[in-house]
Amino acid sequence: MDNNITFNTEICKKCGLCAEVCPNKIILKDNEHGMVLRPERMHLCFQCGQCMSICPVKSINIRGLSYTKDFFDLPEDEGSYKNMFFNMLYTRRAIRNFQDKPVPKDLLEEIVRAISFAPPGFPPLKTRIIVVQDSNLIKKAMPYMVEFYDYFVRLMGNPLMRFFIKKEVGKQKFKTLKNHLMPLLKTKLPDIKSGGEDAFTRNAPAMILFLADSNDEDIKADIYITATYVFLAAHALGLGGSVMDIIPPAIEKKTELRKLFNIPDNCNVVASIIVGYPKYTYQRGIKRRLKSVEWL
Repeated sequence: MDNNITFNTEICKKCGLCAEVCPNKIILKDNEHGMVLRPERMHLCFQCGQCMSICPVKSINIRGLSYTKDFFDLPEDEGSYKNMFFNMLYTRRAIRNFQDKPVPKDLLEEIVRAISFAPPGFPPLKTRIIVVQDSNLIKKAMPYMVEFYDYFVRLMGNPLMRFFIKKEVGKQKFKTLKNHLMPLLKTKLPDIKSGGEDAFTRNAPAMILFLADSNDEDIKADIYITATYVFLAAHALGLGGSVMDIIPPAIEKKTELRKLFNIPDNCNVVASIIVGYPKYTYQRGIKRRLKSVEWL
């Protein structure tokens, strides 16, 4: 059987870095023969690209990956990374108030490009996204979302239906629905119905939906990581956004919303982020504390 991994022995320096970073230890450093492959582990190669990324002389080749097409040289100025990164964390805020201004497609494309750099739990990246750049399309979704959550409030008011909802979503999620979502809906739904408040999409000019193929593995963790990349990319581009957990359930349950947003039949909407230009400028950050920190 042909090997998926090959070495250019003429230029390989036998430094062993590839063996060190290979997550499945497919490559070994043999002091006599240089870099060798473990045949019994060859099938574990999932083209993560770690070995090709670290090789100083580009001596490794993996079938399906190309140095010219799939890799790029990293910038050399690493000294400023720390300040840049933490400044982004300190200054980023969840944005729910937006200017009445469309987001240019080229900026949304930059965000999409950032998403492609998110690390998957198991390559290749299986996250699907739908970028909604038409604000009118988002506004059209409002009546259907109101209809869904109005019905949901009535269901939660029925003890028998509460039992079945808890059984379907699980104990922890049910607590979230009961203790956080229900009080918000009961308070805000009247204003939302009258058009006085948009607590669902916040009048955002753009929205990104994160989808998972129902035939694939569980990739929820991957999607939450890609959502974080959206936050950081949007902030770097002068935009802002917020995760709206209230949107996916409505899209999942309402056929009209699935059609409106062109959701494939074999896909589930896992997460959503609203995006736009911040309407206000924050003057300070918020210190948040972990529930506990234990050092061992």
